[in-house]
Amino acid sequence: MTTESLLQQAESLLATMSRGSTRPETNRLDVVIESSGLVPAVSALKNARWGYLTALTGLDLGVEAGVVEALYHFCSDAAVTTLRVRLPRIGGSVPSIYQLIPAVGFYERELAEMYGVTVTGMPDDSRLFLPDDWPVGVYPLLKDFDPQSAQPVKVPPPPRGSSTGERFIIPIGPQHPALKEPGHFEFTVDGEIVTAARMRLGYVHRGIEKAVEQRNWIQSLYLLERVCGICSHTHSVAYCLGVEQLAQVEVPPRAQAIRELIAGLERIHSHLLWLGVAAHEAGFDTLFMYSWRDRETVMDLLETVSGNRVNYSANILGGVKIDITAEFAEAIRRGIDYLEERSRHYLDIVTTDTMFLQRTRGIGAMTREQAEHFGVLGPLARASGILRDVRVEAPYGAYTRFPISAVTAQAGDLEARFVVRLKELFVTCNAIRTILDNLPPGELAVKVPRRIPAGETISRVEAPRGELFYFIRSTGGDKPDRVKVRTPSLCNWTSVLHQAIGCQLADVPLLLAGMDPCFSCNDR
Repeated sequence: MTTESLLQQAESLLATMSRGSTRPETNRLDVVIESSGLVPAVSALKNARWGYLTALTGLDLGVEAGVVEALYHFCSDAAVTTLRVRLPRIGGSVPSIYQLIPAVGFYERELAEMYGVTVTGMPDDSRLFLPDDWPVGVYPLLKDFDPQSAQPVKVPPPPRGSSTGERFIIPIGPQHPALKEPGHFEFTVDGEIVTAARMRLGYVHRGIEKAVEQRNWIQSLYLLERVCGICSHTHSVAYCLGVEQLAQVEVPPRAQAIRELIAGLERIHSHLLWLGVAAHEAGFDTLFMYSWRDRETVMDLLETVSGNRVNYSANILGGVKIDITAEFAEAIRRGIDYLEERSRHYLDIVTTDTMFLQRTRGIGAMTREQAEHFGVLGPLARASGILRDVRVEAPYGAYTRFPISAVTAQAGDLEARFVVRLKELFVTCNAIRTILDNLPPGELAVKVPRRIPAGETISRVEAPRGELFYFIRSTGGDKPDRVKVRTPSLCNWTSVLHQAIGCQLADVPLLLAGMDPCFSCNDR
């Protein structure tokens, strides 16, 4: 179906619940509904299999307006339908839609603790991001939030690990040798079998979404690039695409191609880094050492092109600030030739090594139906047979000129997740060669106004871990009014915690690593 027909279908499905609708952009439908109509509206979209819930954005319209909004964004290919629920700024409530869409659990908890919206019927209303000593009734993403009001309060010590009969609750983290970043997990086990799982985030939360409200559009670019070191370029691309859409400027084709090229190098870096970490969790330290040795090749290429091994700072609003010279192009060709050869070797290892397959084949298997139910994204979804890739479903930038093919598998287990990521390296290497052979001539950037016209836009790009979602709102000034960042890890946690139930405790570290989680991205 075309984008227009998808939006017409959504408009028809929501007609009885709608209190007014608009088309803010050619690929977007914005529908205002009452809080009481949220569950019927979501049910209508779900029963018609219209897309998937990609994000939940909280929006404070200010003290004078006395309104906060909860925006539920659904995506189907390039079409985006937003359910806009308007609530009183103090005491507003919405019903939980967790029973319909389990992945919304983390989004709802974030909405409650950041904006003070009561979400009725949530299965877990404990804090997700805010620390235990954060004062009750202080909500950091409200416009009138005063940091001085967030003085720590005394809290009782957390309960110690408990047991009943042969059932034990095993805490892992926030500091633990198996975790490369801080997160807290609690696994209930019966003997060696996991019977329940829950987690807590926020240990490296930096308040970036709030911080951009105090910085101009250019300063925010460099701040958002630091959400994550591994996919920093992807974050800056998502932000730039949104701001450029609001400013109605067209980025030169050469700049768009360079953005895709660097995104490809970043994807290779991310997948090789993940391969080593996952192999380490499986006890395969030889594979860890070799893959990280080869990872240095792509990091050297990124440093050659941009001057940095992390946070490449290639993007500016309106284009890029680095060019690909003939010398750089030759270095990139040599590097990806070597990396492609090594990746084929690693693919052979992970699909034939007997001991490794005992840790991956059939472990944590997720069917296509389960993956759709939990709304998973990226390689996790593609390993279960779902073609969910923004570069293919809703091409952006140079992907319309230099398209890629998505890699999928059917088994949905840990082995399939290894295969999908390694085969993606081959696709990426081919795409980079194509760009180098056909790099468009022309300028690297166009001018973008200092004040961005008022409006709202949604920017979706494919990060190495899956779809990265940005909601950007401007009131016509020189600073963003709201930037919502929903990273792919936040979508995938619910499915992995569910898949852990029934597994042996010894499989849990590799199961978590198989998702390729990023706590820095989660915490923003």
